[in-house]
Amino acid sequence: MVAVNALGDIFDWKTGEKIAGLLKEDRRTFRDTEEMMCADTRAVENKFTGNTTIGVVITNAEFDKARLCKIAGMVHDGYARSIRPVHTSADGDSIYAVSVGNVSADMDLTGSVAAEVMSEAIIRAVKSAKSAYGFPAAEDL
Repeated sequence: MVAVNALGDIFDWKTGEKIAGLLKEDRRTFRDTEEMMCADTRAVENKFTGNTTIGVVITNAEFDKARLCKIAGMVHDGYARSIRPVHTSADGDSIYAVSVGNVSADMDLTGSVAAEVMSEAIIRAVKSAKSAYGFPAAEDL
């Protein structure tokens, strides 16, 4: 599960297509957020304004706290596949991993698959969002 309010642009991890991000003046096409950031290299303090992507991976595999932390770290690869830039100081990006079962599973396989699942969840979150506060949703573009 994931809630997406990223500073960065959102990409379909399978096709590379940008599906959400900073809009141009026409409010129908996208700018490049990283390019916009490069336009002004001055240091800015306290950039956090509420942008974040927060997710959780829930598995029926039995993992202890240390392994769940490793899985959550691996799942950040899903963020990196789909959000650019990601993990900026203007974002509060977090992922949590939870074990709710007792199935035996390999931690590395679980983390790798969960990263792909997270990338897909980001796409679904963006495509299912509705317009709000005068901002268009992906479905409106």
